[in-house]
This record gives sequence, structure tokens and C-alpha cells, in this order.
Amino acid sequence: MAKVLTSELLDSPYRTAQAVVADRLRRSVLSGQMPPGSRLLQAVVAAEMRTSTTPVREAMRELASEGLLDLDPHRGVVVHQPSIGELQEIYRIRALLEPMAIAVTVENIRPAQLALAKKVLDEMERQTDVAEWTLLNAAFHSMLTEASGMLILTSILDKLRNLSALYVASMVDRHPDRLRKANEEHRGLLEACTSRDVVAAQTLAVEHLQHSLVMGQEQLSAPQPQATPTGA
Repeated sequence: MAKVLTSELLDSPYRTAQAVVADRLRRSVLSGQMPPGSRLLQAVVAAEMRTSTTPVREAMRELASEGLLDLDPHRGVVVHQPSIGELQEIYRIRALLEPMAIAVTVENIRPAQLALAKKVLDEMERQTDVAEWTLLNAAFHSMLTEASGMLILTSILDKLRNLSALYVASMVDRHPDRLRKANEEHRGLLEACTSRDVVAAQTLAVEHLQHSLVMGQEQLSAPQPQATPTGA
């Protein structure tokens, strides 16, 4: 499942310092609190999280492997900033893989998994905080893909979604109507999975991708604010 955790789990005493730092940074990036291009300073993050720089350094490497951070030898650690060309490539690949995944999901998804996805979607429809909605969005899509049982494909799609999700929060924030429309698309996708309608699920998945790509291209074409060094 997508690595999106509640604050209670983040503060669990059974989690390592690296895991806690990684999850908090991941939430900050995926929620848009640290937008693409933002610089992260190890010392600042360590001080804010009251830990040493070692778990911070390892957490940053973990997020870099997921595609969320870039370890730039000149600028240091930077939140990944995809270009329009990269975003288009990501969505072209997703348009090939998502229909494959959702077809298997429709055939294999269990009632308990459908119930959990519905619970997340219900919360998304009630949510007014863009950052939290963005995190729930990542979890919802990952839940459906994971239900396919195709672990390698799930891992690939999670990374591709991470890269495209870097602009989701900003898109929704600038276009509130997109949140409502996205919720409607999610509801249709879940209903197609529930009714075991492969064709409908594949069609809705591709349409959802196309709408997000258009918004992402618009976002990348707009002037971007100057990023400043930040912590978590």
C-alpha cells in the first residue's frame, strides 16, 4: 500500500527514527507543503525533528530512490521538479500500465479491500484540507492497484504516481472544482470495481489520467515561485 500514514502511526514508539523522518518528509512532499524545487537542509530537518543527521540522511536517500527527492551535488537535496516532457512520459507509461492493473484488480479485489477503499473515498469527499486530500488520494489509488496482487506492477505505479503527485496538491488548490470532479471519477472507478466491470474501470482510469495530465501541464507551464531552503 502507499506509504501514507496517520500522525498516530508516525509517532509510534516501535518505528525507527529513519522511518519516522522518511514518512514525515514523504507526507510533506506529497501534500504540497514542500513544493517541487524546495531545498532540504539535513541540519534543519534534524533540528526540527529532534534527531541526529544520520536518520535524516538515510531517509532522504530513501525518498530519492522513490523519485521524490533529487540528491544534487551542487544544490544539495531538492524536491524533485519534473518537466513537462517528463510528466508527459510518466502519464504515457501510466496510461499503458494502469488499465492492465485495474483489469486484474476488478477480477481479484476482495470485499474487505473494497470496503477499505470506500472508507478512504468517503473521507476524501468530506475532506476540505487540500494536503490531507492529496495524501488520501495517493492511498486510494495504491489500494486499488495493490488489490491486483501484482507486486512489481504496484511498486512501479506507486513510484510513477509519486512523481506525478508532486503537483496534485498545487493543482487542486488552484482549481477547487478539480477536487470535486476527481472525487466523482474516483467514485465511478470504485463502482466499476464493485460491479466487476473491467471495461468501465479501464475507461475511467484512462480518462482520470488524461484529466490530471492536462492540469499538470498547465501547472508546469505557470510561473513557479522561488523555492527556499526548508526543513520538514
